[in-house]
Amino acid sequence: MFATVLECLRCGAQYAMDPRAYVCPRCGADDGDPGILDVHYDYGAARSRTFSSRGVFRYAPLLPAREVHEILPAGDTPLVEAPRLASELGIGRLFLKDETRNPTRCLKDRATTVGMALAIESGAQDVYCASAGNAAISLAGFAANCGMRCHVFVPNRVSAARLDWLRRFGADVRISAGNYDSAFEEAEREGRAKGWYSRNCAFNPFLVEGKKTCALEIAEEIEPDFVIAPVGDGCTLGAIGKGFREARELGLIERLPRLVGVQAEGVRPLVDRFCGTRSAEGETAAASIAVRRPRNAIRLFREIEASDGRMIAVSDDRIAAAQRKLAEEAGVIAEFTSAATLAALETVEEARGKAVVLLITGGRVD
Repeated sequence: MFATVLECLRCGAQYAMDPRAYVCPRCGADDGDPGILDVHYDYGAARSRTFSSRGVFRYAPLLPAREVHEILPAGDTPLVEAPRLASELGIGRLFLKDETRNPTRCLKDRATTVGMALAIESGAQDVYCASAGNAAISLAGFAANCGMRCHVFVPNRVSAARLDWLRRFGADVRISAGNYDSAFEEAEREGRAKGWYSRNCAFNPFLVEGKKTCALEIAEEIEPDFVIAPVGDGCTLGAIGKGFREARELGLIERLPRLVGVQAEGVRPLVDRFCGTRSAEGETAAASIAVRRPRNAIRLFREIEASDGRMIAVSDDRIAAAQRKLAEEAGVIAEFTSAATLAALETVEEARGKAVVLLITGGRVD
């Protein structure tokens, strides 16, 4: 393992590597910008190792697990070229990173793989998370495979289809009386009190390490000009940015792609913060990114700044149209949230003639 230290993104304090580490003890987990920890590695030593296995653990030198674990096989998802959409939008080349090919049909499985590896190494018997559906389903599936007890906290508007998935995997399902943010608070309160292992990507510093492997896979195939991803808490695009920075550190690419984060018009706290605007609270059908109190803003904005990127908000009507277009013109069934990436691309004039990757983070259609 080449992980060296954990550093707080808020105050800069450093801590020894510990599989049960959570938020920075100094900064805590307040409602502002929590003390999110970031994993540092010995890149010189990692550079001397070859990537030999498959899936997420192909990048074991850049992961915090002590060994490769036999868990459900996440990763190795295809880059699907979409020439019809590229021609229509004036894009040089357009690729869809199709994360629907993961075991539970979403990018969350990459994070869960690493989280479960650390849970195993720490001797955990119970795991938990809060989720609008995808992360909970991912955790439930992986916990079933590993023989752990899984506790998931979901918002009151979670879909019946997602509840069915969770119950089929045998999860202990807690339905909050409130929204995702309420479910998150309830999960943290009970999960931490009972000593369960957390798969809450917003606070657990190791989950983004799994998500960043998506960027490492892209970097081994192409050197894109733009990468566009949906944004809720900020974990996924923050992880993608870190993955591309590490890919450059290892010599896989020469330059960073510009990152574009997408939120729905109805719930756009990070777009407002990035743009210095203030919008009235609304609603959105994009459940996976309907996060009103995002917790990874510091990580997200650092990666956007490093890549000269930006944040964009799009309407639900445009997302719905993009979802149909992805199916009809690219042959990819994307969940509503994932289709926000195409809706955003339609507004990015600088991407004309460039190589663009859209993250299709999930394919579960309710």
